[in-house]
Amino acid sequence: MNAILEDLTNLSPKRLERRLEQLAGEALPCSSASVFEGSPTEGLTVGLSVESHGRRDVLDLARVLEEEPSGHVFSAWALLAPSRGHPSWRLLLRVHFERPVKCSFVVRLDVRDHPSDPLRAALPLILAADRFALAFNGLPEEDRPLVWVSAPAARECVLEILAAVGV
Repeated sequence: MNAILEDLTNLSPKRLERRLEQLAGEALPCSSASVFEGSPTEGLTVGLSVESHGRRDVLDLARVLEEEPSGHVFSAWALLAPSRGHPSWRLLLRVHFERPVKCSFVVRLDVRDHPSDPLRAALPLILAADRFALAFNGLPEEDRPLVWVSAPAARECVLEILAAVGV
């Protein structure tokens, strides 16, 4: 294995913030999160509706995974606090597929500190998720191509945002 997710742990705080800002700027926005499926034996799958911004590699990934469902994928969370330029928290799900095709992307969840924000309300689901079913340019449904990603094991970012917005 010659490629994994970029290691952000050894960056200085200033460089880390710049790199996360860059990742957030290039990220694919998530418009909704909901329960896709769940059972005591299989765990919880949360469906994420993600805008592809026309990225052909991402759209192609969903198609390829339908035909070759087993893959090798890495995922990790990152978090950006609100700033002058961005009033919402930005929770970043970094994803890198090594097989069946190489594809890297970041999903950005913009979480506002307001009780009516749907992504804020979905944070407990996101924390509890065992895996995610990503649907590009629409809602996750059984009859459309989905990208399946295991939830990152390290969830400190999700806990931090839960505490910050008071969910």
